[in-house]
Amino acid sequence: MKHLLWLLGTACSVALFWACKSDPATKIPALEKRYEATNSPALADTLIQLYQAAVKVRPERTAENLRYLSRAAELKFLVQKDELTAVQWLNGAIKNYGEGQNLTEPIGVLMRIGHAYLYKNAAKLTTSPDDVDEMQANLRKHSVWIDSSLVRLEKTMGSPVVTDKKKADAFIEIAETYANLLEKSNPDKKVDLLLMAGALAKTIGNPNKAVQLYYNVGEKMPDHPKAPTALFMQAFVYENDLQDMQKAKAAYELFLQRYPNDPDYADDARTALQLLGKSPEEIIRQFEQNPQ
Repeated sequence: MKHLLWLLGTACSVALFWACKSDPATKIPALEKRYEATNSPALADTLIQLYQAAVKVRPERTAENLRYLSRAAELKFLVQKDELTAVQWLNGAIKNYGEGQNLTEPIGVLMRIGHAYLYKNAAKLTTSPDDVDEMQANLRKHSVWIDSSLVRLEKTMGSPVVTDKKKADAFIEIAETYANLLEKSNPDKKVDLLLMAGALAKTIGNPNKAVQLYYNVGEKMPDHPKAPTALFMQAFVYENDLQDMQKAKAAYELFLQRYPNDPDYADDARTALQLLGKSPEEIIRQFEQNPQ
């Protein structure tokens, strides 16, 4: 009897060993660490193949398969520059494995592809309107997971000091795409997203993007209560980050034309115009001559 039990135990151990050995998922964690360290395109290709193989071997692993397909799609989009296949994989993953699951990861990737599509950097997608429609339907249906993706990126990119610029860039892309989705349904949230993305773009040293984001509020939505903030920040970035005094002057003057009595920024805009383009020494002399 003991001999029989020993044989059965040995057989089970051998079966488990070969099951693990033949399961592609067992190889994924180590390869992910290697890819994170090197960003090798060859490793990305291998990871994509492993992710897909793992899904085929164990189709019942709902949460894992959703994650594997999301990561495969992200690599397909970012490394292999194939946004159409990436969208198809993500749409399929949400349809087949998304019920009752956390969709932060697949929706976050879809939003970044949506950003590329929105700004005409996804030529392949234009050839498949059905896939685009399904992508947009998924984004509208799962807006709660868009918020979740932004929260996760904010935590992982570092706050208040940004330590991961790639994740900050992803945050900006998702926030900008989300703002576009909310244009008619929630303009206040749209404005908040654009202002947040603009401030982040300035922080990570992308002033041109910051100006564009502020412009989308300050000059395209001049009647919104937060438009003065956006227009002033647009002028401020022109002056201090881009050193474009001509555009800064025009933006400050436009601000004072529209909001001469703004309690937060009107005085600052007037002061900025008086000091615009002057050296620190000239500014000091001006204050010494007129301390008021």
